[in-house]
Amino acid sequence: MTGKDKQPRKRYGSLTIRILIAVAACCIIFKDTDFVQLGRAFKELHLLTLLFASFVFAVSQCILGVRWWLFLRAQEVSISLWLTIKLTFLGLFFSNFMPSSVGGDLVRAWYVSRHSPKKLQAALGVAVDRIMGLMTTFLIAIGSYLIFLRDQDGLFQISKNPQAGALSFLDKLSVKGYHVPGLIIILLGAGCVLAGLVDFKAVFNRLVRHGLDFLRQLKEVVTVYYRCPLVLAGGLGLTVLMQSMVILSYWGIGLDLGISAHLGYYFVFFPIVWVIGSIPVSIAGIGILEGGVVFLFVTFANADVEAVTALALCQRLTWVLASLPGLVVHLTGAHRVQFGRQG
Repeated sequence: MTGKDKQPRKRYGSLTIRILIAVAACCIIFKDTDFVQLGRAFKELHLLTLLFASFVFAVSQCILGVRWWLFLRAQEVSISLWLTIKLTFLGLFFSNFMPSSVGGDLVRAWYVSRHSPKKLQAALGVAVDRIMGLMTTFLIAIGSYLIFLRDQDGLFQISKNPQAGALSFLDKLSVKGYHVPGLIIILLGAGCVLAGLVDFKAVFNRLVRHGLDFLRQLKEVVTVYYRCPLVLAGGLGLTVLMQSMVILSYWGIGLDLGISAHLGYYFVFFPIVWVIGSIPVSIAGIGILEGGVVFLFVTFANADVEAVTALALCQRLTWVLASLPGLVVHLTGAHRVQFGRQG
């Protein structure tokens, strides 16, 4: 079997495992969920609150487009702000329907590299944008913990009290001994996705073959950002702004659902979940993101399982609703028209 024949098998094998992980994670979350109570929780949610949160998330994607545009401008990659926003929504749409949120980044990198003769710089602009987002998200979680929750007793520690902590969470979800094999399968599947299905030999040969040219151009990109500290500062500020807006909107949803957790929990837990959800072990992070929200809020904020499950589902729904402009861009081919005009 040739290398070309192996690639589709590995790709489909990876996709299958990610689907299985998503299904298994959802089964664990919803197996013992009281759907009557879950329905009652949703009845407490005002439609305007959900729509407003979706609108806020859409606005945050516009800010994300501005951040990306600044990074591209710093590398002298000429692309209009309007086009970066359209590609951002296009990437968001693909992120919701491709394995992990990285899928949308690949879409953005592919289109922007077509637009500019500086293909590597344009693609690295997406990578820099992603790295900036993840680093800032992690810093928001740490900073929020230090500001809001540093004095909370036992936070992020497994409590010995059976009425609190991870033990309470597992008890509420009725996790039994026969669930353990499923959890092991998820962990093994994640390991296969991250390691077993990667052709390290081919990757190594490719790096050796193109390594010198890559490092030379990478040095140019790093030099650009080193000489433009205001761009990095602006990117940091925009990231904090957009994520704060989204978290506040989710706090509003939580209030409607009757979740009494302090706002600080939202600023700590959601960034943590977003960072974890960026790991490509599930389809668009399905099950991983929802399970992370439920686990953290139930374990450490003593929130009701059904109410937090509703919150987690609302997060997914706002992402889907906010990605609809990306679907319009994809169907109308607006991004391709713009490339043709500027190319």
